[in-house]
Amino acid sequence: MVSWLGRPPPGLGELHPDTNRATLQALVIALPRMLRNTMLPGLTFLAGAAVVGVELGAVLACLAAASLFVIDRRAGRAGFIALLVMVFVFLSAAVAVVSRSLPLFFLPVAGVDLLMGSYTLVTVLIGRPLFTSATPDFLSVPAQVKQTPVYLRTARDATVLAGCYFLVRSLLRLAAFVWLPPGWFIAAIIVGEVLGDILVVGLAIRLNIRRLRPIGTDSAPVHGEVRI
Repeated sequence: MVSWLGRPPPGLGELHPDTNRATLQALVIALPRMLRNTMLPGLTFLAGAAVVGVELGAVLACLAAASLFVIDRRAGRAGFIALLVMVFVFLSAAVAVVSRSLPLFFLPVAGVDLLMGSYTLVTVLIGRPLFTSATPDFLSVPAQVKQTPVYLRTARDATVLAGCYFLVRSLLRLAAFVWLPPGWFIAAIIVGEVLGDILVVGLAIRLNIRRLRPIGTDSAPVHGEVRI
């Protein structure tokens, strides 16, 4: 299991010629790592809080998030997603400890999502799309491809996608907190996180494959592909 999660992202030339199959091929490696980074700290918090209390759950969640970031960095990955999750978890843990409330561990992420979504879209407006740094977490891209306008345009569009996702997720989490009982609220947060990760990561990977593979000098031939 550890070696499976530690597999490097596939290179553009390793992927199947068909875009749909290539997306699934990359997603099989990227998604488990993404879910590990986003879900493990929250589940660790719930386990620690259930056994001892909110304080221990918060400490364990912070340790889990920091450990995942270190693991990614030591494996030679950028660790961009793990770093974002670590920031979210530290803030959530602080709120949970101060309020001594289990559900409130999951609420601050809604506020962070709102700020993150806004900041992400601002990086697009100033010409430095934030998710340029996220692509290596999902795909191994040749250095010459990273220097092309297509790569930057793709990173920009992926950043817009992520920014809109953060904003929508923030509103949905706030609505769930207001309208749902605590148990259902936590369940909705977890299910929504999984489904949202699958959707956003899948769309971002597909976008990168369609646009970047035709210009990668070490990529496999792409039959019937049209750059968008």
